[in-house]
Amino acid sequence: MNVLMVRAAAEKALDAIRKGNGPLFLEIVTYRFRGHSMGDPERYRQKDEVEKWQEEDPIGIYRRELLKGKKATKEELDDLEIKVEAEVQDAIEFAEASPEPAPEELFTHIYADN
Repeated sequence: MNVLMVRAAAEKALDAIRKGNGPLFLEIVTYRFRGHSMGDPERYRQKDEVEKWQEEDPIGIYRRELLKGKKATKEELDDLEIKVEAEVQDAIEFAEASPEPAPEELFTHIYADN
C-alpha cells in the first residue's frame, strides 16, 4: 500500500461526497503487527508472514521514499517520531486520568441532527 495513493483516493472520495455523490466506502488492507492483547502469544502467525508485512509496511516505505528523495533527513524523521510518541503518551495519560463518563453518555453524539 502506498500512503500517497490512499490519500489521493480519500481526497477523491471526499470530493465526490461533498458534491452529493456519496456515501462512499474505501477498503484498505492493513496488518496488525502485535497480538490482540498483552495476553496474546500470537501462535497463529508464522515468522516469515510477519517479516513480509514488515517489509511492505506503508509507513516504512514512505519513510524510505522521503529519505531517498531527500525530502527529509533521518534526523528530522527521528525527531518527528519522538514528538509523536510524546504526544501519544500525553494522550494516554490524559485518558487514564480522566473520569469515566456517566452511563447515559453512551448514546451522546451517535446521530447527526439534520
